[in-house]
Amino acid sequence: MLFVCTGNVCRSPFAERLLARRSPELKVSSRGIFALEGNPIDAPMAAELEARHGDPSNFHAQQVSPADLQADLVLTMSRRQRIHLLEDYPHAVRKIGLLGGVPELAAIRHRHPESPLRDVISDWSRTTVPGDRDVPDPYRQGAPAAATSAALISDLIDQLVPVLRSARVRPG
Repeated sequence: MLFVCTGNVCRSPFAERLLARRSPELKVSSRGIFALEGNPIDAPMAAELEARHGDPSNFHAQQVSPADLQADLVLTMSRRQRIHLLEDYPHAVRKIGLLGGVPELAAIRHRHPESPLRDVISDWSRTTVPGDRDVPDPYRQGAPAAATSAALISDLIDQLVPVLRSARVRPG
């Protein structure tokens, strides 16, 4: 399971650490397409994560690499990031999706509970997600923007957890 955002200091590490907290049995990681390598989670997002009992400590932003795309599911925070990954890693097209599209993923899983998760993810990767599903970037936008993004990510993670628990996801 891999989350991807731009700098890997706000949205994707928040999602990584929150999912790891809620589903410790899963191997979860995060990366950035233009990572601020070595930086910790941005302070307002770290505060939001701590408020949800997540641990922002010992995090260091990392650039996405080809090896990272071995994960069974790759979720981006924006359409632009998804397009970037699809252009750089076309072989991963059937497992890269938008975090904002998780409600559609959950619906497909609900309709096909016996299907292998890999097939559900593949089907979902071909669906059209409404245009307003990007998670807003809170970087350097202050605490209110961090709170908005954190609440949205938290809600989407709540919807993602049952999907992932329905089958083991290979480490990301």
